[in-house]
Amino acid sequence: MMWSAIIFYLVGLSTIYCMNIDLNAVEKIDSTVMSEKNLSSFSNMDQNLKYFIANRLQSISNSLNHGKIIPSFSVQPNEGERLQVLAVANSERIIKIRGSQTDGRIMIMEGEILVGEGPPIHIHHREDEYFHVLQGELEFQVGDQRILGTAGTWVYAPRYIKHRYRNINSTGARLQFVFQPAGIEHYFEEVSKVIVAQQPDWQNQAAAVAKKYEIELLGTPDWTG
Repeated sequence: MMWSAIIFYLVGLSTIYCMNIDLNAVEKIDSTVMSEKNLSSFSNMDQNLKYFIANRLQSISNSLNHGKIIPSFSVQPNEGERLQVLAVANSERIIKIRGSQTDGRIMIMEGEILVGEGPPIHIHHREDEYFHVLQGELEFQVGDQRILGTAGTWVYAPRYIKHRYRNINSTGARLQFVFQPAGIEHYFEEVSKVIVAQQPDWQNQAAAVAKKYEIELLGTPDWTG
């Protein structure tokens, strides 16, 4: 019965989209339906299948919400919004493509990854994240999988899955970030202001900004395991 209901729901939503029916009742799928907590209630379901269903539902939701054609545009190498993301010099991220340019579908950012740099292990509850190594060598963890990425490597970190990265070499690296859907650019803008201001409780402020954007920080990086 459970499998039949799931398949019927997915097929039904796909049919609605293919028929180009614009129904307010199905225009937005509540994110709580796709939360890890609710998915875990399907105790007999394979973990990978849970996340496939969550991402399939989100994909259908995005298709329903974003049916219009977006005009083409280009971004030159020296263009983009530059943000400081660490309390050290040369820790810039450059927002190349914003959600306002893509009807909220995608956001693209890139930046230099300093020697030894890497965020705490964390989970995104709103967006999927894709990493593209442009220069250098980076180590990634997605779930329990470790990945060594050299220039040209792509790594996919789905929402609800813990992940992190770090620069393992003695020279800098360059990384491109792709987020789907967009919106997380506002997080980087807000947290950058906190870092630049450097108030005594800036770390607590930064954690509060992460929580606001449903980024779950799980702890300080530990790469010894």
